[in-house]
Formats: sequence, C-alpha cells, structure tokens
Amino acid sequence: MAARDYAYDWWNGRNPVYSTYYAEKVGGCKVSDGRTCWNKWNDCANFVSQALYAGGMKFKYGASFTSDESWNFGSLIPSHTWGGAHNFYKHWKTRAGVASTVSDLQTGDAVSLNTDTDPDIDHTVIITRNTGNSSANKYITQHSWDHREERTLADMFSQGYGVYGYEIDKATN
Repeated sequence: MAARDYAYDWWNGRNPVYSTYYAEKVGGCKVSDGRTCWNKWNDCANFVSQALYAGGMKFKYGASFTSDESWNFGSLIPSHTWGGAHNFYKHWKTRAGVASTVSDLQTGDAVSLNTDTDPDIDHTVIITRNTGNSSANKYITQHSWDHREERTLADMFSQGYGVYGYEIDKATN
C-alpha cells in the first residue's frame, strides 16, 4: 500500500529527489519548470522505481550501474534498471519473476509493457487499484503520459501490448 500511496502522491508531479538526473539529462531543464520540462523525459520506470522503493523494496548493487543486477538511485546517476523501461524489465523478471496469470497481480505490483513489435520493453506502470481477478480490474498509474487509474491492464491487452507483471511481494529483498 505504501507503493500505491507514493504513486498517488506523485502521479501528477515530479519528486525532485529522484528527478534532477532526468531533468539534467535532457539539458537545460529544471524539475521546477513543470510540464514543459517533464514532457521531455521518459520517466515511467523512474516513477515506478520510486514507488517500489517507497513501498519497501531495497536497493540492489551489481558490478556497475549498467548491470542488470543493480537497482538503485545513486547521488550521481541511477542504475540502468532504475529508469530505463527495458532495463527495469530485465531486473525485475529475475528478481520477482513474471506473474503466470493476471489474477496473481495486486495493488503495488509493477508491470512492463511492450507497445510495438520489437522485443524491447517500452513502458512501465504500477497497479494502484485492484477490484478483482481480471485484467479489467487492475487499474494502472503511470508517468511519461501522466495518468492515475484512467486505464486498466485490459486496455493494454486490447491494444495488443505485451504485458509482463511482477508480484513484488515475492521479490527478493
């Protein structure tokens, strides 16, 4: 529930503790610039990583910040897996495993989406409301295109997306 609460608090904003790196990466952008700055980022995995961390998931450290084993936010640069959708997928499919059915997914679980025909993951969301076992009952919250519970996993399936959810409560911590 703490991951959900964090997502509720920040779905339509940017936490400057975690966002300065992304603002600076696009050059000349400040978190305080608001949407004109935020719209330049691909912030989805960064947002979901923040929520998972707020929900109690612990940092992991690998050989380097580009290692798929690393998942952390450092003072100079976040790990590859913290803020990159495909890298996030590679980390969490190992750390938590991909859920075998959508009914296994609950509030606070992360989901990776492949929105096109290439093998790379393109987007990351978090389930913030769960009203039942079907994909139509799994409401998602996201950044990059800021939305809070306007869509469900059923919407993602209906668009033909590859959907990979992680039971975060079963992840190694």
